[in-house]
Amino acid sequence: MRRIAGVLLLCFMIAGAFFWIYDSRKAGRDSVEPDLTMSVKPAEISEETKRILNVIGNVRLFDLKMDPEQVFMIKIWVEHFERGGQQENVIDYSSGILPHNDPEESGKLHHEQLLFILSENRDEPNKERRLSITSALIDEEGSGSTAAEMRLPLLTGGQVTWMNSSELELHLNQPVTLGSVIETDSQSIRSDLRLFQQYDETGELPEELRQHDRVILFRMMLQGNE
Repeated sequence: MRRIAGVLLLCFMIAGAFFWIYDSRKAGRDSVEPDLTMSVKPAEISEETKRILNVIGNVRLFDLKMDPEQVFMIKIWVEHFERGGQQENVIDYSSGILPHNDPEESGKLHHEQLLFILSENRDEPNKERRLSITSALIDEEGSGSTAAEMRLPLLTGGQVTWMNSSELELHLNQPVTLGSVIETDSQSIRSDLRLFQQYDETGELPEELRQHDRVILFRMMLQGNE
């Protein structure tokens, strides 16, 4: 319990720092012609900020933009598969999007940032490790976060992959996989980003991913107004 509380506190501290980044970017966005395409893309941060974040763990920040007239909820969840069998979601939460109240804001997209943090502590005597996962959503109104901890066995091979495309268009009620953790006792790990795209489109985990000992997927979706 103390570990999770500590991770949550850390997340709020990081969210505060990124809120300053978010606020400083907002002025730049308002000065250019708006692009009305809803999308997600990796956020651009300075090398100094990256060095600071590397002390915390594996951290990724994404820029989101969405139409508040179409979207009422952002859903964030982390899926967990053991040898192809789906387990209970590690993280599963939603954040509401309020429509513009100011008529002058009508037709403008809503901007948020999505933060993921992975940190790992190895417990060699007990032959296990603790994988902490934190997620936060940040906008001009503030931030919200959630965290979870997984107790996992020691493995010989692991690979973390994040979405690296410049910008990915988002569609209502269509899941998007932003990152993955793949683990196996074998020496070789092969993951293809097209496999995650296939999963997003079909809802069926490809056989190539089912063959791994463990697969953890970081996913999001814009839920549309009915």
